[in-house]
Amino acid sequence: MENENGVQTQQPVQEQDNQPTQNEGQEEKPKVDFTPEQQKAISALLDSKIAKERTKAEQEKRDAIDKAIARTKMSAEERAKAEQKDREDEFNRKQQDLDRQLREVKTKSTLIDKGITTDLLPLVMGADDDETSQRLDLLDRYVQKKVQEATEKLMRGKRNPINGNGGSNVSLSDNPWSAQGWNLTKQNEIFNQDPEKAQQMIAQAQPKQGFYVGKMN
Repeated sequence: MENENGVQTQQPVQEQDNQPTQNEGQEEKPKVDFTPEQQKAISALLDSKIAKERTKAEQEKRDAIDKAIARTKMSAEERAKAEQKDREDEFNRKQQDLDRQLREVKTKSTLIDKGITTDLLPLVMGADDDETSQRLDLLDRYVQKKVQEATEKLMRGKRNPINGNGGSNVSLSDNPWSAQGWNLTKQNEIFNQDPEKAQQMIAQAQPKQGFYVGKMN
């Protein structure tokens, strides 16, 4: 803008200190850790895929040599048609490569959102979006299963605590989660008063019923 003397001045810049950052307010996703056995299996699958890619590259090199030899034996018209087909194939290849890169970006983003390492990209990215989605679902179910197994193992480890409130020292007949002392009212009362004691009693009783207070879905 100009002042009364015709001299142009700059508009003062507003401070940006109060502007929220891009990631502000976003919940940080937990990272999934794999056991040594799981990591070994994943590494074996990755090595297998790398070996296949190396074999594919070597075969493509041999094919290129064979093609060059075959072209020397063609007429001018045959070579022109062959070169036209090569250009069409190259265009299709680039289009497929672009589609693959887009799927790779989408798959990486999904893995990051799930808190899973992007090292698994070669295993979960399929030939199209549908196949990739199916593989991601399988991986997600596998991770959830392992988390549930780890949780159940942790709960079983609390059956016989040395110290504490004595939840595991209750006889089965007095344990409302056991078959002998089954009582939903007492289950609810104990769970509300002392959730840790309730979990110890559940671990001791190992209830077989489909529903009980404190069941982890």
